Amino acid sequence: MFIKYDESELFEFFESEPAVIGEEDAGDWIYTYQKDDFKIVLLLSTYEMYIKISICYCENIVYTEMFSEIIEINKLDINTIKIIKNEKSILVKKGIQIGVIVEEN
Repeated sequence: MFIKYDESELFEFFESEPAVIGEEDAGDWIYTYQKDDFKIVLLLSTYEMYIKISICYCENIVYTEMFSEIIEINKLDINTIKIIKNEKSILVKKGIQIGVIVEEN
């Protein structure tokens, strides 16, 4: 299994190409988005089906969490992506305010 996602949607959301971790065939990527002093970092492990999301302010981590058993990632709109796992949905927002919202399904 692997995480289902559209690379172009993640490129549009993060407004940049991802950085490769290790070998490209391993499927591990880091996506980043920065606005002013805030930064969103998404570590994506395609084949191991986990992600790690971090939000930084002035290079200090203010939020970090790892989620396993990720099924799918979808771009909802220009400012929001939705990460789906069995019992939870994770919204990552870069819009008016950078943030992460974890919802129970």
